[in-house]
Amino acid sequence: MSYASVLSALGWGLAIFATTMIVPVLVALGYGETQQAASFAFSAVLTAFAGGGLIIATQGSRREVSSREGLLLAVLVWTVLPLFGGLPFFFSDVFVSITDAYFEALSGLTTTGATVLTALDQVERSVLLWRASLAWLGGLATILLAISLLSLQGIGGMGLYRSALPKGEKEELQQRLIEPARSIWWVYAGLTLMCAISLWIFGMPAFDAVAYALSTLSSGGFTTFGGAVAVSNNPLLEFVLIVFMIAGAVNFTLHWALAHGRPRDYAADPEFRQLLALVILGTAAASAVLYWQVDHDIGKSVRIGLFNVVSMLTTTGFMSGDGANWPAFLPVLFLALSLVGGSTGSTAGGIKLMRFSLFLQQGRRELLRLAHPHGITRLHYGRITVPETALRSAWSFFIMFMCCFVLLAVAFAALGLDMRAALAAAVAGLSNNGPALAVGLAEGGSYAVLPSGAKWVFCLAMVLGRLELLVVLIVLSAGFWRR
Repeated sequence: MSYASVLSALGWGLAIFATTMIVPVLVALGYGETQQAASFAFSAVLTAFAGGGLIIATQGSRREVSSREGLLLAVLVWTVLPLFGGLPFFFSDVFVSITDAYFEALSGLTTTGATVLTALDQVERSVLLWRASLAWLGGLATILLAISLLSLQGIGGMGLYRSALPKGEKEELQQRLIEPARSIWWVYAGLTLMCAISLWIFGMPAFDAVAYALSTLSSGGFTTFGGAVAVSNNPLLEFVLIVFMIAGAVNFTLHWALAHGRPRDYAADPEFRQLLALVILGTAAASAVLYWQVDHDIGKSVRIGLFNVVSMLTTTGFMSGDGANWPAFLPVLFLALSLVGGSTGSTAGGIKLMRFSLFLQQGRRELLRLAHPHGITRLHYGRITVPETALRSAWSFFIMFMCCFVLLAVAFAALGLDMRAALAAAVAGLSNNGPALAVGLAEGGSYAVLPSGAKWVFCLAMVLGRLELLVVLIVLSAGFWRR
């Protein structure tokens, strides 16, 4: 393994990361937040210094990065970058604890949206923008991870993933990262800009519109207001967020195809159809329960049901309505949707629709085998015949997911959470839907009250969920480090 290549790539990542801190510096200066401006500037210098040091130290080394090095690089990106992303929180005294600063930065970069901040209306604008920016950067990195690395390795059944981007002739991992980045980033940025403009047109202040747009396309779920989504009095804003939350949970290469005159790619994608079907079915179920047991207003019930179903299915985590009065069915439904998640190649977390489709087909095939023991039934995903290796890989992922879920829930319970909160925290971390902890919990799901040990366990859950579990487990295995 070429450790120099990994460190060099990490160094360039830190250097680029340092440049993103310039924006909150300018915002802080514009709003007169002198201490925050100095904190962001100092953090940018430290990050650039660390990145530059790695680049210089590895200068002249072999630069080819294989898939093996790519797995290690992915783990380092989502564990090392939050250290530097948390520096502005720590230096500006937003948090006095390194644990809280790292937790907040990691939550952003993994697009989890769990926060230990309280009284958001009193937090400086530059800090709020930085949280949203971390989520946006993490969302872009997540898309590239799925397109360039997970599908290449076939991790967790990802070998079935098909990108709408044209296939290049280069096999090196650098090209597999660079080419999709060139194609996807402007689609990602363009959708974010469209979301921000739409929110602003329909009545949201410009700063909040930008912050919400960054959190929506990335499925980050960070807000700039205290409490829930805080747009419940404006159905137009909720509708805009619904549209762009769905856009964030769709395979982003389909958006690229649309921009290049190929709208039929949406209809041909199995996950897109499954996403819409789950939105319809989930909304029908949630709306019926809200209508019969809570409000008796069909219009309001459908609006609240649709918003929350989309938010939880896409693992964004925005919430609308008074969750304290919801019957028990709704929290269970929303947590189940969080576990399912969105499409592969999107910013959403969860197990992913592709895998659930394979599980259902496998179940149907086993039933057919009972009726026809000697029959041969092939599984298909879209137009692809599913090989047994991909099916075994998907089931391996699911088994490890459930094992990690149980272990994390037990760990949370051992650290002082009651069992309901422990289960919700395990779902929230592994599905990268931090606000899911608040669903149905009387204590409001605040991460600020968690003990430090529980916060570090949640950090582990966030990394496991974002890196599809198996990436982390592969890197931690002894065989990975053998030549």
